[in-house]
Amino acid sequence: MKIYVTYTKDSFTEKQINDLKRLGEVIFLEDVFNLDNAPYLYDDSEKILAVDPDWYNWDINSNHLSKIKNLKGICLSTTAFDWIDLNYCKDNNIVVTNIPKYSTDSVAEYAIFLMMCLAKKFPIQAKTDYKMDYSKAMLNTEIRNKTAGIIGLGTIGSKIASMCHSLGMQVIYWNRSSKDNNYQRVDLETIFKEADFIFPTFATNNETKQLITDELINKMNGNAVINVINNARELYNHDLLLQRAEKGEISYAFELYGEEKKMYEYQGNIMATAPYAFFTEEAINRLVEIWCENIKSIADDNPQNVVNK
Repeated sequence: MKIYVTYTKDSFTEKQINDLKRLGEVIFLEDVFNLDNAPYLYDDSEKILAVDPDWYNWDINSNHLSKIKNLKGICLSTTAFDWIDLNYCKDNNIVVTNIPKYSTDSVAEYAIFLMMCLAKKFPIQAKTDYKMDYSKAMLNTEIRNKTAGIIGLGTIGSKIASMCHSLGMQVIYWNRSSKDNNYQRVDLETIFKEADFIFPTFATNNETKQLITDELINKMNGNAVINVINNARELYNHDLLLQRAEKGEISYAFELYGEEKKMYEYQGNIMATAPYAFFTEEAINRLVEIWCENIKSIADDNPQNVVNK
């Protein structure tokens, strides 16, 4: 068996690499490659792919998968799995695994960081070279006694809710089912009408696409802040949020990707960062450890964290 890993070798410990070598030949593909010339396409032996989305532009489709011979399983390096054709994999007996809950604290902390930056008008400070301005336009906001609206009270949403509550905030949430009696469950319209800070933390799938409608976005009050900590732009109208934020009607934080404008190129209280929410030493260590265990589980015909059962 061969194990192809599209990631940097130095992210793995020597022990982890040696453990994988006991399963078969381990081949690290550290440089981004042309998918039509992927080395494993020319290999007929049984194989497991351990794949990172950046090597695939977040899209592993059936056209590419159909060219891979003797593929036993695919171990994703992410919690999200919407970037691979699960139906094709299921129909062709290819096991697909993901990495659950490895970055919960990292992402939740980053969301709180974004909230604080917007509350304290940090983007405007940075864009004006930290010029002292005690006008109403630069008036900051206290967090205590404000309302946090969490959309999706899963693992990350629950962690953000707990952190907001600890800061003295009122927490309301929307979820398909009741999740936590410590917080008030409300409808989406109430979130967008009443929350001072909004955190979309729901899973990306066909059911949630356009869950955040233009009508909801336009219900946000003049002091509202929305923090988006994922790149699932198909879930909401990114351009509308930018337009309202540049007009000074709301504040908006999000992660950049591709060739987007940088933070200082936007008007208004807009916080745009590189996608670092998950990227902490602790989270990456957990990711790699779970990733290795997933690879071993497929090799041993006892797969864990399977997403295409």
